[in-house]
Amino acid sequence: MKPWKLLNTEYLVDAPWLKVAKEKCELPNGKVIDDFYTLWQPDWVLILARTTEGKWVMTEQYRHGTGKIALEFPAGIIDKDETPEQAALRELQEECGYGLDERRETRDERSLVYLGVFPVNPDRHRGVFHVVFFDNVVKNGSTHFDSTEEIETSEFTDEELQEKMAEGSFCHPLQMAGYLKFKLLKHRNKI
Repeated sequence: MKPWKLLNTEYLVDAPWLKVAKEKCELPNGKVIDDFYTLWQPDWVLILARTTEGKWVMTEQYRHGTGKIALEFPAGIIDKDETPEQAALRELQEECGYGLDERRETRDERSLVYLGVFPVNPDRHRGVFHVVFFDNVVKNGSTHFDSTEEIETSEFTDEELQEKMAEGSFCHPLQMAGYLKFKLLKHRNKI
């Protein structure tokens, strides 16, 4: 199997937060597709943060795409020259007012774990998201929302979170995939 050959790219939308491209591609069999559309958004980080009591830090905020208030893990755009772990720490503080417990004398190497990078949608989307897990986070300050954000924070046990998934009140598929990756690694004693 061979990849497609990109012959031409025309940007229909070229904004800082979204790019839409019309691409002309040649398939390995010689067929040419004149109008294959792709999307790009900035890379972002999904933050799986668990408190010292073993509860997951969650957010609720309005999402205009669905027109609903959404229950989610904290997440945010990775700034230029920032690692996913740095972005995760910054976003967790900004959105939720949580951070790593600085009072702990020693920190287990598993208290901050990079779980991987995933395509948003391998078919047409060029962006990726990273998943970072923090264990033993604590409420340690105030939030600092962007001008477009209004966020409420809550904590859920693992059982409560799974119930939210089962009933459909937590239904973000990419975030559920990040949580599943965590559970699989934990089950295999990799975390």
